Amino acid sequence: MFNLFRKDKTEDLMAFLKEGMPDAKSGPSARVGHDTADEGGIQVEEAGGGLAAELEEAAVLYANGRVGDAAALLNRYILDHPELRDPQPWYMLFDLYEASGQAEHFEDAAVDFAVRFERSPPTWDPRTQVAQEARTNLPYMGFGATFGPADKARMQRFLQENAGNKSGVRIDVTRAPLPDEDYTRALLDCLVTLQERRTPIQIVGPDNLIARINAARGDDGLAEPAWLLLLTLLQLCERQTEFEDLAVDYAVRFEVSPPSYGPPRRVLEAPTRAQSGAAPSGFTFPLCGVLGASGDNQLVELKAFAEDKPQVEIDLSQLTRIEFACIGLLLDTLISLSESGHNLLFKEGNELVNVLLNIVGAGQFAMILGRTRA
Repeated sequence: MFNLFRKDKTEDLMAFLKEGMPDAKSGPSARVGHDTADEGGIQVEEAGGGLAAELEEAAVLYANGRVGDAAALLNRYILDHPELRDPQPWYMLFDLYEASGQAEHFEDAAVDFAVRFERSPPTWDPRTQVAQEARTNLPYMGFGATFGPADKARMQRFLQENAGNKSGVRIDVTRAPLPDEDYTRALLDCLVTLQERRTPIQIVGPDNLIARINAARGDDGLAEPAWLLLLTLLQLCERQTEFEDLAVDYAVRFEVSPPSYGPPRRVLEAPTRAQSGAAPSGFTFPLCGVLGASGDNQLVELKAFAEDKPQVEIDLSQLTRIEFACIGLLLDTLISLSESGHNLLFKEGNELVNVLLNIVGAGQFAMILGRTRA
């Protein structure tokens, strides 16, 4: 039985975030800051005014791993507000593209930024390059506009060569059209075979394919294998709410029990502390990779590091994303350190991470400084 009233639906999630959380605006949060040569050390510009609901929603979507949805929302917001002179939505989009390795989209946005603001755009500077290289070096299988005998043979070779691969593979469906029955079965067989072998899958460019299959489903033109392919894609994208809603529709349509959602095995998303070369020093403690429910060791280390220090600067430059599942644990850590008299400062976080920190109330317990940009 599925719980259809979940807080991971975005509109419910936003309400939940603001219910019972500290007021982010009442704390010492800040959006923009930079180092200075003065003895004071840091110059801060206070964040003023509320943030647009669409930008908050994009940060929450990103926190839940829905990178494509977050990018689409930011792009739509920018297009819908042609007179907007605030670069923050653009910075959110640039940081999203950097963190997810989308260099071409970054460059396209940079051209639009230069036209809109009549000044130089940010330059491509992914700060978690180790993670990008790790993802790029995974075994790769791309599905194109058609799928013939040669493609089938190539897929079989790919599966044979990676039969025991436990580190992960990349499956690219960016160019895949709405597939016919044979193509659907082939793609589904590939994904299911890898899952049965417990091979982590990094799915590349799934959003358009998901949209195409969903549109065909709305026209009642979808055979059962296509339903199963859609369910598999949603699972790989960690879109649990959509998966469960579709699973109920599938159960009704084919008079079977609904399939259960299980989180997919993950490919390395970001560097470890050792890989990135980031180590605590002085009053600075770096957080790395994706801070998730399984990343509590970093927060335990942070508390131990801060124990004998009156102030701690938490370096987020190597942090790709904070998962929503980790927000409670992060806030508990900040509250504990703040109540113990420690002064905390987040610095160099990407714009989506900083927005999330602000909307969940982390600014009540720590100052949040924006990323230094060239």
